[in-house]
Amino acid sequence: MEYNRELLASKFLRLTYKTMPYRLFIPENYNDQESYPLVLFLHGGGERGTDNERHILINDGALVWTTSENQKKNPAFVLAPQSRDEADGGFGLTRDPEKPTEINLRRAFEISDDLKMAHEILMNVVEEYNIDNNRLYVTGLSQGGFGTYNLNMAYPDLFAAMVPIAGGGDPEKAELLVDKPLWNFHAEDDGIIPVSYSRNIINSIREAGGNPIYTEYSVDKGYNHGSWVPAYNNPELIDWVFQQVKGKKS
Repeated sequence: MEYNRELLASKFLRLTYKTMPYRLFIPENYNDQESYPLVLFLHGGGERGTDNERHILINDGALVWTTSENQKKNPAFVLAPQSRDEADGGFGLTRDPEKPTEINLRRAFEISDDLKMAHEILMNVVEEYNIDNNRLYVTGLSQGGFGTYNLNMAYPDLFAAMVPIAGGGDPEKAELLVDKPLWNFHAEDDGIIPVSYSRNIINSIREAGGNPIYTEYSVDKGYNHGSWVPAYNNPELIDWVFQQVKGKKS
């Protein structure tokens, strides 16, 4: 999907909650007498910082929902917080505290402080605007993919659907997601976050009785640690997300 990133990004409010920068897209012609869905986007480790820009400009995770085509079909809020660029920063804990440039997944299933604050921001936005609590969605990539799982395991009744990409979740908590509409993406040749992290949680959810959707891109596609590129460019994903409503079967 081609669009002007800078133009779309300019339509997001630039805000800060406590110490966390975040961007918020409000649907055009927002009417506070109507309720709207909201998509929470959790970025990856490479977009951490304080500029309040990288996390929405570098990939499609926040912007894709705001294109005129998608907003025409599904007017929705989009919330994109930005995590700290620290050893313990990120929506998933995937870095070695003593060697911040190296991957260490020992704590990947823990809820990070940044993820907790992202949840606080979400709750504040939901309270401030007329958001449909039955149509809250969350997606994230890499660190944000772990964050997507961790947030849903901490609050299993909060989101109507989740789209984790190039991340993973704790297989021992799979029963919490048995009834959760879930579409997981990963690339077989991911050299940063092993594909086993997605395979393990998906298999555990299925063994527990769930029916998650899982798309794994083969080695010949060459996506490596960029499986979010084809994922967010899949119009079927966008349509699927907005079809999910808590309390209703898709």
